[in-house]
Amino acid sequence: MHAPAEPDSRLHRPDAVAIARAFVASIEDATAKLVVAGSLRRRLAYVKDIEIVAVPKIETIPDGLFEDRTRQVNHLDDRLDAMLRHDEVRQRTDKNGAVRWGPTLKYLEYGGARIDLFSPGLDRFGWILLLRTGPAAFSRQLVVRRGQKTKDGRPGLMPGRVMPRDGWLTWKTSGERIVTPTERHAFEALDLPYVEPWERE
Repeated sequence: MHAPAEPDSRLHRPDAVAIARAFVASIEDATAKLVVAGSLRRRLAYVKDIEIVAVPKIETIPDGLFEDRTRQVNHLDDRLDAMLRHDEVRQRTDKNGAVRWGPTLKYLEYGGARIDLFSPGLDRFGWILLLRTGPAAFSRQLVVRRGQKTKDGRPGLMPGRVMPRDGWLTWKTSGERIVTPTERHAFEALDLPYVEPWERE
């Protein structure tokens, strides 16, 4: 049950805010942390997609005939699957026509708006929030090394001792993942001063 990717359309900020608030209200209790990212966070007047970064609420519960085992319940996944069954959301496809409905990324439509829902664990929440807040050109700079340039000629911002790998910031030498529970932790790992979302270019 999914809809094909739709033509680009932009929402006026007040309309996008109203839809984002309604969607957040429907899932917030199934999350451990949630921030609306993208153009809304940057305070733009018009919005193409509503981007949300949310840490799922995970619960370990007894399982098995004698409750001698445990299993983990992802309350955010369960909530979205229920909303899908009740036609409260629709799946969207990516530019290649593939449905994106996995544990860490869902493309969906809600209230007539396109929503991109990113669901990292808390230990990399800050890095994903930084990337998904944008703007896109700034996000590309974050993953290009200093001394190099992005395809559009902007200087890279990533220090040589750090590298992105499998959705994480990692130390280049050891490969150890860098824990970034907040955006400020991600800025610190990149040796960059914190910049407010609406001032990022």
